[in-house]
Amino acid sequence: MAVGSLGSLGIGSGVLTSDTLNKLKEAEMNAHLSLYNTQLETNTSRQKDLAELEAKLLAFQTAVNSLGDTSQFNKKKVSPSVSGDSAAASLVVGSLSNLTNMKVIVDQLAQKDVYQSNGFRDKSATVMGSLGIKGDESGKTSFTITQDGKDYKIDIDQSTTVAQLAEKINAATGGKIEAKLVNTGDRDNPYRLVVQSTETGTKNNISFSGDDELLKAMGWELDKNSISAGGLYGFRPTGAGDKDKDKITSSINNINQEDKLLSKGESTSLTFVIKNGERYDRFTINIDENTTYKSLAEDLKKQTNGKVELSFGENGSFTFRATNGGELSLFDGGYAVDKDGNIDQANYTRDEKATSLLSSKFGITLDNSTPQGYNVKADNENHIQKGMDAIFSVDGVKMTRPTNTITDIGPDITLELKQKGEISFNVTQDTESIAQSLESLATAYNDLMINLNAATKFDPDAGTKGNFVGVSEIYNIKSQINNILLQTITVDGTVIVGDSDSSEGIKVSSKVSLSLADYGLTLNDGVLTFDSGKFNSKFNEDPQMAEKFFVGSNGFEDIDLVGDRVSNLGEEDIKFEEGKFTITYNDETIDLSKTVNGDPFTLTGADDIEKAKNLVEHINSFGLEGLEASFEIINQGKEGQQIQFKIKGTSGSNLEIKGDSEFLKKFGLSSRTIYSVYKEETGTFGVLKNTMGEIMSSDGSFGGYKESLTKESKNLNETIESTKKTIEDRYDTMWSRWAAYDGIIAKLNNQASVISNMINAANNQGS
Repeated sequence: MAVGSLGSLGIGSGVLTSDTLNKLKEAEMNAHLSLYNTQLETNTSRQKDLAELEAKLLAFQTAVNSLGDTSQFNKKKVSPSVSGDSAAASLVVGSLSNLTNMKVIVDQLAQKDVYQSNGFRDKSATVMGSLGIKGDESGKTSFTITQDGKDYKIDIDQSTTVAQLAEKINAATGGKIEAKLVNTGDRDNPYRLVVQSTETGTKNNISFSGDDELLKAMGWELDKNSISAGGLYGFRPTGAGDKDKDKITSSINNINQEDKLLSKGESTSLTFVIKNGERYDRFTINIDENTTYKSLAEDLKKQTNGKVELSFGENGSFTFRATNGGELSLFDGGYAVDKDGNIDQANYTRDEKATSLLSSKFGITLDNSTPQGYNVKADNENHIQKGMDAIFSVDGVKMTRPTNTITDIGPDITLELKQKGEISFNVTQDTESIAQSLESLATAYNDLMINLNAATKFDPDAGTKGNFVGVSEIYNIKSQINNILLQTITVDGTVIVGDSDSSEGIKVSSKVSLSLADYGLTLNDGVLTFDSGKFNSKFNEDPQMAEKFFVGSNGFEDIDLVGDRVSNLGEEDIKFEEGKFTITYNDETIDLSKTVNGDPFTLTGADDIEKAKNLVEHINSFGLEGLEASFEIINQGKEGQQIQFKIKGTSGSNLEIKGDSEFLKKFGLSSRTIYSVYKEETGTFGVLKNTMGEIMSSDGSFGGYKESLTKESKNLNETIESTKKTIEDRYDTMWSRWAAYDGIIAKLNNQASVISNMINAANNQGS
């Protein structure tokens, strides 16, 4: 019951009134709650100031984090020699690349293969009706589009419209080939079907087969002597059947392996096609006036890497065989030649000399009924754009790619070809972004310190003090930051020995002590300033050293295996036997008894140097990533000349040498395992980044203090409410008691009044 809810309290006594109780309660409330309210006001004020300080700390932490991140120091700046619309190419270089410059000459852009059909009057008219095609006995027809070794059959019946034909092509090719109807505006036959490869490059070129009459009427008359590379499947001999498809066998009388296959001045080609599943391997073998049966067999084995072999049997028999078990076919021709005499590896051309050669020298007649991906005739105007690969050179090296976006010429490099021409690129470290980050750091630091100083300052003369005077968690932040900013650390770097202003000065590796002042960041009278000129000068001396100082470095140290010095490897060849010399690196083991192709290896050489050179080349030929063998000549050309073999590993893997101890000893080596050691060093901003993270965390000085204020505020509010309730409850109880007392007193007063009246009445009667 609230005190004062009944105003009759005190009527009986005249003393126990509501006003008296309210004054007592108010006095007790003030006595108990004033301390809590004062503490709550202080807490609220501190939380407000802490929020402002937190914003400054977060701004400073953001600046620190960017400088403590290795990606900041790996950004590249690309400067092209030509910019704008006239640039032949553009270049994007990422953080993983070590590229410093590149010269690009673009000779040809990659482009799509594009065909158009003859015109149609009405897109809703039927294809067969418009072209006058009757079709087969069921009134249907079809043609096949071939691309990159895949055939897409397009069925047409008497109801298929021109518009539906485009839809059929798109559905059948699954987006690999795009078909669309365009309105050319022609008065008589405005609609043409445009068929094009979705992607650029010769491997996506389009070729056709099927109903010759239909294709001719469409405007795509075929040249059966010209076959697209992606559509060359080859032919089997007439009557070969379905058995032994990995072989082509025949015989011819009086065969002599030394007989020449062509007359003087003649030349031709044969192309062998091996089908394995959906994959086709094609090998074109050139044949000239000097080619014999025997040399053809040798050329086949060599140029197909042993995948096709020619063997001779008795009585003039012979066999072409696919050694990998694939289906073997033949094409009587080779690569096409363009109008300038250049070999066109995107197309094949049938050669009558090859047809005659197969017949006269091998007794083979090919079954030409097997469909191929045929090209249209060379002068066909409906082939409006030929698919081409990009042709370009990078630093003088000629290259081809099926696309104009090149991503495989180096790690983290993207070259975009735009037009014919020449362009050069210089790639440097992007120091501008680092300088901007350092400038932002200085600004954020100064803003933070202004706030910190005001929050922790005590002025006895003015009698003022900041909200965090005496709060060590806040006061110590300044010293924690400054101690790191002013520290000097030692990193692996380079120093110039000799006269740095002349050619005599050279850079040598050394331990270098550095501070932020060396990079233009100085702290004077509590103000942090940044000198970009000083930064650029120092940074460019050794960017890698700067990165180690700012961020730090981590990773596996390189492995350097240096063998003992050896000599007298001997004039005789050294045969390598299985298991006598193996190298394991990156979880890959190579046995030096075999070449990279699997052939037996014997170390040859006229002297120690030549043998050392051949062994090093043999080891490196396996291409183990991050592993490189080399050798050093000691006292070359002098008495006591020796060879010292070296193996370097740079990819963080352990290196294991195993084998026969006596055999390895010849090369100054022994069976051993060298373990790669992980090394981690933290730079200035790496340390500061970690420190700021600790400060701001819930367990850190700032984060912990912020959390304590939140808890304190909650506890104070709960205590205030609890105290209020206790006092309220007590005074409610007191009111009830006072009301009871007041009633008793009123009753007694009433009784006393009655008695007094009776006495007065009695007295009046007796007088």
